[in-house]
Amino acid sequence: MPLVLVGFLSSQCSAAGPVARGQGIGEWENIQLVPVANATQLQAVPCIAVSQAPGGPYAQLNLTSLSGVSAVIMTDVWNTRSGSGDVTVRACRTHVSAYVNVINATASNIYDTVMGYPEIMYGYKPWGQTVTGESPYLELPQAVGRLPPILAYLNYTLNFTNGRGDFSFDIWVTRSYEPSSVTVGDLEVMVWFYHTPGFNPMGYPSPNATFYVPTFINGTLVNATWQAYVARSIPWTYIAVVLSPPASSGSVEVPLTQLLGDVGQLYDKLWNYSFNDMYLNDVELGMEYTSLKWPPVDVNVTAWYRLYSFGFLVPLETTTTVTKVVTQTASPVTLTSTTTATTIITSVINSSATTTPAGRQEANSIYLAAAAAIVGIIVGIAVGLYLGSRRRAGR
Repeated sequence: MPLVLVGFLSSQCSAAGPVARGQGIGEWENIQLVPVANATQLQAVPCIAVSQAPGGPYAQLNLTSLSGVSAVIMTDVWNTRSGSGDVTVRACRTHVSAYVNVINATASNIYDTVMGYPEIMYGYKPWGQTVTGESPYLELPQAVGRLPPILAYLNYTLNFTNGRGDFSFDIWVTRSYEPSSVTVGDLEVMVWFYHTPGFNPMGYPSPNATFYVPTFINGTLVNATWQAYVARSIPWTYIAVVLSPPASSGSVEVPLTQLLGDVGQLYDKLWNYSFNDMYLNDVELGMEYTSLKWPPVDVNVTAWYRLYSFGFLVPLETTTTVTKVVTQTASPVTLTSTTTATTIITSVINSSATTTPAGRQEANSIYLAAAAAIVGIIVGIAVGLYLGSRRRAGR
């Protein structure tokens, strides 16, 4: 039986930050990573930046808030061995931005295509074992099956002035706790919010599966189309979930746990291993970039993004309610969960299956949640109802 959500969007905010209130659920914790106005490093200066030249040493900075929660900004020019110019990530009190301006640059491995991923991250990053300060309501790494409902929100704008790429989450899911690397059987999950025309995950011409997931885009609830691309043994498994059509700017609020549940169904068909027993290590947000021409040898790339808000809403207590109300506008939003009809291509996965909504296991694919608007420098970032369950980035 499909779950039904009935709700109103809300712009309610408490002294402790934005919260979501609803029947039988109580409050939600807002883990706000951007803007970083209360970061200790920004108490005396309005902005702080890290930069990396092509082939130069990695640069990163841990931005710690007064509460102890932190996020790390990093240049992550992981696949560029030479060239001039630089990649800069700048954190200001009102936003985080990244600027790519590389000249006559050459990729370390031209077949990886992507040259870098300037980013902001939360959690534990296996590549380099970078760690952030975490909220007690979302401690990472954590077993996927024990994750709370997570509503991820972001507001951004970007431009590939001279280049190609995507703007995306990069999430590392591994079989071991706090690994020092990623290997066979581990999983990289990317969630692409935008990509330039013709730039597809792994260069694949078409997706392996399609999910329909309730998502807020620019404050409007839609049953958004997310297309999944799957690659096995690179050496780890790679699954990218791509928003269609892509959004080059604006606000997005996505039920991250539900997306992971859908991804888990694909993973379980590839490996004789429970996805729920694996560990979600981190969530990274950044821009994969490369040149307009291929191969990326002696190329120029110019691109940038500006991130006005980024964070997560997680419940302060376990959510078991099926119908939920959050307050705001005059008319309710009613949503019936008929989220996914998945078709898997046998050329990539050694089995073929079509799963109808009635045949899906709701416990693995749907979590109920609700959220409220995020009020900050971006007016009207609405966060609402929730049904719940990296192309390779830096190393």
